Amino acid sequence: MQFASPEASQPGQGQDSAMTLARLHAVALAHPRLALPLYQHIEAACLAPEGADPATALEAVCGQFFVLERLGRGGELWQRLHSALEQSRQLHAPQLAARLHEALGRIHYLRAEYGEATQQWSTAVDLAAVAGDARTGVNARIGLGQIHYALGDWASGHRFHADAQGLMAGLDDAYLAGKLALNLGVGLFNQQAFAEADGQFSQGLAAARRARHRDYQAEALWYLARCAQARGDVDGALLRCQQALSLALRIGYAWLQASASATLCELAFSRDDAVEALRAGEQSLAIAKRIGARRLQSAAHRALARLYQSQGKLGAALEQLWLHQGVEAELARHQLPEQVGQLAQYDLSHKGPEEQLLELSNQHWPVDNAEDFQRAVEAMAEAVRAALGLDGLRFWWDEEAKHDFRELRWDGQPAGNLAGAPRYLALMATQTGALALADLSLHPCHQELAALQGAAQSRIELALTVQGRCTALLWLEQHQLRAWTRQDALRASHIAKLYERLLLALDLSLAKQARAQMEQEKITALGRLVAGIAHDVNTPIGVAITAASGMDEAAKQLNRALWAEKVSRNELQRLCTQIGASAELIDRNLQRAAALIGDFKRVAVDQSSGQVLEIALGDYLRSVVTIHGPALRKARAQVELKLEDGLQMTVAAGLLTQVVSNLIMNSLTHGFVRGDGGQITISARREGEMVQLEFADDGVGVSEAVRAHVFEPFFTTKRGQGGSGLGMFIVQDIVNRLHGSISLPPTSKGFCVSMRLPLKPPAEPKA
Repeated sequence: MQFASPEASQPGQGQDSAMTLARLHAVALAHPRLALPLYQHIEAACLAPEGADPATALEAVCGQFFVLERLGRGGELWQRLHSALEQSRQLHAPQLAARLHEALGRIHYLRAEYGEATQQWSTAVDLAAVAGDARTGVNARIGLGQIHYALGDWASGHRFHADAQGLMAGLDDAYLAGKLALNLGVGLFNQQAFAEADGQFSQGLAAARRARHRDYQAEALWYLARCAQARGDVDGALLRCQQALSLALRIGYAWLQASASATLCELAFSRDDAVEALRAGEQSLAIAKRIGARRLQSAAHRALARLYQSQGKLGAALEQLWLHQGVEAELARHQLPEQVGQLAQYDLSHKGPEEQLLELSNQHWPVDNAEDFQRAVEAMAEAVRAALGLDGLRFWWDEEAKHDFRELRWDGQPAGNLAGAPRYLALMATQTGALALADLSLHPCHQELAALQGAAQSRIELALTVQGRCTALLWLEQHQLRAWTRQDALRASHIAKLYERLLLALDLSLAKQARAQMEQEKITALGRLVAGIAHDVNTPIGVAITAASGMDEAAKQLNRALWAEKVSRNELQRLCTQIGASAELIDRNLQRAAALIGDFKRVAVDQSSGQVLEIALGDYLRSVVTIHGPALRKARAQVELKLEDGLQMTVAAGLLTQVVSNLIMNSLTHGFVRGDGGQITISARREGEMVQLEFADDGVGVSEAVRAHVFEPFFTTKRGQGGSGLGMFIVQDIVNRLHGSISLPPTSKGFCVSMRLPLKPPAEPKA
């Protein structure tokens, strides 16, 4: 492949420049010094006004760094890389930005500035994913793994490199394959897996030769020398290390020159060759200083101190030790423990608690009923235990809202009950955060809970509230003493919110179902009214039709008589009387039908609209009773109205209709079950600005056990016999929406409901 000199080549025209760069990159792998001036020329040409191609210019900058880094001069491009990064942002070029961040990360890493390197490489990972640039993603992950290696976390570093290996699956890139194999080998080497490390280094050497990348060839030879040294093969190590150093000198690979010299220093020291050891050590230190490799500087100072000490030169040894300590102090500044935590979000194969909880937060469980809820609680419990490293999770649920907290168990063990722990329940009712107990023997309610403790010795307890009511309790347990941290408490609080979300989902689902059934109940009640009123209207309409038929016949007879030759006075009087009687009968029955239809129309329309109206309470209640006439007669029930005269009320009349209708139907369905009828009494009187409305029947009544559940949704004594269990619940709900109150006063016979409603509501009915 031939390239023109910088003076002769004139790229800079978009596609041509990009093709030139691709060819140049192949040359740079084997001949970096030849490639450097060409990269510089391409950058200059692409920045010139006549050939403006800023994207290709930035590609050329990346190429220059690729070369200069190998020559130990990458830091020379520090400012240019930053300005190039700003340009890539202006160009909205995420792939270029990813490569520039990756390059800056390498400079920080060489300087042992691991926090900054982490930020640069982490950003490169994100941008590479956005741009679909797998190569840069692999390079950045290799770098993040190297930081873990530098901090002594070999297992995590190896996981990063394993992730990079996964990204390599679709790439045919011998250069990257060689780089990754060498880094995987480093991780194995430092975990004392020398045989496996030797295999990786050999793979890296083969890949580097395929890529014609002499830097990695030299590096692989050096790593193979270190494996031989670790095995005690000093001669094999010396041969490989000299080969690596010779190649590094030919290609100008400064970092490897320093590293190989340091290894030769160690090998010479082991052979008691002090002169060679000192020469190699000083050479390693000089190169490390020149390229700013602080770790290599530190190691070189330490090695020279040991050499001088062995020769009795204690002053020189002490000086080298002080220099070593100074470099180490500077390194420590850049590798604080929390910097390892910054890498956790990029460890793709080992998820920390926060990432696991985030995934849990993003999961959705359909919760339509109690069974769905219990399955979701169980599924979430498994994930929570794994995320927080817990030994157990226990969940206590007040399902019926009766302050009866029972344990949900899914392991077949007997479920507990907190009925015997009133003091504890009172404590948790006022608990606003996580109650973290490192030692359960110090629990403030230890005596109450001792029988329920099980194997747990430490626990975090949380109250789960929905709509202001404590609905459940959550226990996160350890079977050994654990000093819970603030982070543990925060995570536990987050988990509590996830469980509260499940409880709220169940509440909303049940409320939605109840609302749908309430609407169905309303439609059903309206259907019953339609059927009843149709029956009642049918009779007067039928009488009117019959009377009209008689009137028609009389009119025909009258007509024939008038056209006859003779007609008597008596016959005319009879026909006129018959017509008049028929007309009166028609009028009376049509008036009756009209009244029934009017009552029904008013009540039905009011019930469906919910409009607030001013009504004469007595007349309105009579209309409601009238439209229930068919059902009342069928049940042989009588209604007595005891209403204060002149009682006016401003109310959502339709809601009041539904209350009275539900109470009437409740008496007919549950009170008069023997078929011998009964008496219903509806009374109303004014008490200040309120109306005292009472509804009573003399039916079979209810037991104290039933009375306690009357207003609960879906509670019915007629399950399977047409009872929905929503009638009295709807009554209570409507009374509350009308700003009133409802109670069940004791009675010696039958069933009585007492309601207090405002004559004029303070606001619109509650939603």
